[in-house]
Amino acid sequence: MKKTGGRLSSTDASDPDKENRVVSSPSVSVCFPAYNEEETVAVVVTQAHDLLAPSQLDYEILVCNDGSSDRTGQIIDELAGRVARLRVLHNKRNLGIRATFERLYSEASKEFVFLNSTDQQWETRILFDLLPLAAKWDIVIASRKEKHYGVVREAVSWAFNAIPSILFGVRTVDAGAVKLMRREIIERFPVVSRSPFSEAERLIRASRAGYRITYFPVSIAAREAGKARGVSFAAVAEALKDVARVWLALRAEAKHHKPPQ
Repeated sequence: MKKTGGRLSSTDASDPDKENRVVSSPSVSVCFPAYNEEETVAVVVTQAHDLLAPSQLDYEILVCNDGSSDRTGQIIDELAGRVARLRVLHNKRNLGIRATFERLYSEASKEFVFLNSTDQQWETRILFDLLPLAAKWDIVIASRKEKHYGVVREAVSWAFNAIPSILFGVRTVDAGAVKLMRREIIERFPVVSRSPFSEAERLIRASRAGYRITYFPVSIAAREAGKARGVSFAAVAEALKDVARVWLALRAEAKHHKPPQ
């Protein structure tokens, strides 16, 4: 369902009707990318199952192993044998986070997609804070109160959250955060980005098309297991190329759809 007047807004976290919110909630694909997360993936998926199974929510759990070199793939295959509503996907080789996101999006079948992580920074219970907002908003971003970044990554993050506002007129706040998104948006807007800037691109396209976006501030834990990929010069360079790709693509699309004079 498209909303008119696409914009981003802060939201009141209060929810006076918590007991009934699951019954009236939309269906959700709960998605987890996983790369070398053998220390945490079983705990995260099991906790998600334990949280969701007693609820009345129509859900599925998807985990995509991005060509891990550790036991991540074996662990999630074992989980699939005993965790209800779990679907396991495997990339034959490591394709990167952007490609893994896109595969999860393409495999999701429910009305909304909730994209989380398997490093235990985000608790799946956040989903139940976001779901009540889905009645009014098409994308709900669980924006981080603290990102636990170093100085360099903090600067890069700030820049890439500022770019959409400066160049595209869309304030994305925390594009790389966990989010609840209407699957219709994913299907409607193929992205041209080849880096994780694709998350910002989809928000830009959705907002410009009139979908409504809001955010719900949350606290997250610092990573304690596994190894963060960090920020590389190559990744930043590719993201900057994506900014140019998106700008050119949107300009070309606007010109193509411009009504004749």
